Amino acid sequence: MTGEEDNPFPSLEMTERATGLRARERLSTNENEFGPAPEVVRAIGAAARECHRYPDCDHHELRRRLGHTLGVPRESVHIGSGIDGLLGVLARAFLGPGRTAVTSDATYPTFAYFARASGAAVHLVPYRNTAVDTEALVRRATGTGADVVYLADPDNPTGRSLGGPALLRLADRLPERTLLVVDGAYTEYQPAADRLGADEVTGRRMLWLRTFSKAHALAGLRIGYAVGGPGLLAALRRGGEHYVVGRVAETAALAALDAAGHLADTVRRTDEGRAHYGRRLTELGFTVLEGTTNFVTFRCADPETAGAVTKRLAHSGVFVRHLAAPGLTDCLRVSIGPTAQREAVLAELSRTV
Repeated sequence: MTGEEDNPFPSLEMTERATGLRARERLSTNENEFGPAPEVVRAIGAAARECHRYPDCDHHELRRRLGHTLGVPRESVHIGSGIDGLLGVLARAFLGPGRTAVTSDATYPTFAYFARASGAAVHLVPYRNTAVDTEALVRRATGTGADVVYLADPDNPTGRSLGGPALLRLADRLPERTLLVVDGAYTEYQPAADRLGADEVTGRRMLWLRTFSKAHALAGLRIGYAVGGPGLLAALRRGGEHYVVGRVAETAALAALDAAGHLADTVRRTDEGRAHYGRRLTELGFTVLEGTTNFVTFRCADPETAGAVTKRLAHSGVFVRHLAAPGLTDCLRVSIGPTAQREAVLAELSRTV
């Protein structure tokens, strides 16, 4: 991909080049502002000494560890280059000319981007009250004979979560031939009771996509995984790249799994930051959407105000996301970071209202 016209989510560096502005606070891409665990950074340094070696393309140890953590066999785990990479592989495996995909019109757009590139027909359904409308997804999937239905839970860009029980009910109501793909990039930020269970996923025609980019803070290394039945994962592997995830990324992921204390602290600090933003943004007159992710989404008075606030913040070096999704064009999305960063962002916002 060479430019914004090709990419539904251009990198921040691409945005800087296009605007001539520089980001002091890069809060538009849902990165983990708390950073990786110190032991993960040390593991990355040690692994770099072996970067002349090819990785284990079976990712045996990482799959074993993830399977143990999730309570499923390693054969139910497939390693990929983050969720975007997995979505590209999934489109190649399950979509193509003559096939059909169904998703929401305002959700994370990369699935639809890859689905269209495969030659598949893509049907979009609107949100209902800023949430994924599962009834509409079922109706459209049934009416079109969909091959794949995709949603993110918790959702990006709203942050809202349906929760595991609702996702399983959705899977059970879809046509038998339809594959349900759940993008779980923000799963670690959900309350444990709201999460899917891997064993519940593997018994259905369902794939659960997970990543080390968000709560584990490894976005720059591009590593994630899919959970599903062995037959579905075999389709993902067929014709796939052998060395798509490198040795350093896999070592970092293994170290991140050991850094449970850092993960818990990151989630706790994110929860505190979400509550802080919620209080202060409400005081400033914004309407904050409910969410369980590492970002907050809030409504401005109208789309024009949202655009003006975004531009003012960018000129002060604070990059946030002005949403372009249907029904959300009056909304901004901001990554949650440490207290000092939040106070600086709120100070800038207070000067715009």
